[in-house]
Amino acid sequence: MSALGSLLVAAVVVAAAVLHLLAGVQHTGVLLLVTAVLCVVVVALASWGVRHAVARALEPVDRLQAEMAELGDTDLSRRVGVPPAGDGAEQLAGRVNELLGRLENAAEQRRAFIAGASHELRTPLTGLRTRIELALLDDPADSDLVDNLRRALGDAERLHQIVDDLLVLARLDSGDPPAGERLDLGALVEREVARQLPPIPVSVKAETGVMVTGSGVRLGRVLVNLLANAQRYAAARIEVAVRAEDGEAVVEVYDDGPGIPPADRERVFERFARLDSARSRDKGGSGLGLPIARQIAVAHGGRLYIADGPYGARLVLRLPLAR
Repeated sequence: MSALGSLLVAAVVVAAAVLHLLAGVQHTGVLLLVTAVLCVVVVALASWGVRHAVARALEPVDRLQAEMAELGDTDLSRRVGVPPAGDGAEQLAGRVNELLGRLENAAEQRRAFIAGASHELRTPLTGLRTRIELALLDDPADSDLVDNLRRALGDAERLHQIVDDLLVLARLDSGDPPAGERLDLGALVEREVARQLPPIPVSVKAETGVMVTGSGVRLGRVLVNLLANAQRYAAARIEVAVRAEDGEAVVEVYDDGPGIPPADRERVFERFARLDSARSRDKGGSGLGLPIARQIAVAHGGRLYIADGPYGARLVLRLPLAR
């Protein structure tokens, strides 16, 4: 017998026993008062029992809901716990796990397609770029041929960049956690700036000892993407600042280009986003640099956003300081 049934039977037995004891009482008012009190007690016990039974019945559903809320977009390999056999939520949990399995398979197929397509495209693109470079070396006197080949080489390099970015996205979408090495963020910024030969010089103002935990390769990719974005739009000035602030490592990249309107500051982090402002003119980017940078920042427990600045665009990367 259920707890609720036992409680009701006990309440009825007690009420019957009390009424039997009072059967000899001659005063009608006393009988009515006792009867009313007994009715209130029985109703209260029944209400409490019903609430308790409903709460116990919904407990597996609440647990299922809490487990589903903990599932991340990139952690589709997890499954919710299945209640014991005979529980009403058992079938629901099974259906949820079946749905998660189908979503995981679809995500794996998408990642495999992106990785496979990217690898297949890289080979002909590399061959095309090599042949164009050789043709430029063989016949440098034909100006028309050289101009056309240079344009074709630029297109090939852009396609190559898109393919590389797709490969990075496929790895990020797989949800692999970043490495946990301690890094001096200021030194990493100075190293990435020194590797480049930009047409516009970059000035760096970095504090020493700004330590973070993460993947040097991936965080280096964030910095490269931010600098490449600034180079595409800057007129004559790019600045990078690194400092520690309120328990976070902060990297700010400024350029003196046309800037990004507040209404578009989230859209630039969408994949293949194109804006209508002066900053949307085709500058050779893949449309994936800033989305990749933000995804890497989030994977490291940080943020990447666009803030107001004294001029142009101001991109801000914030990461937790290493403890």
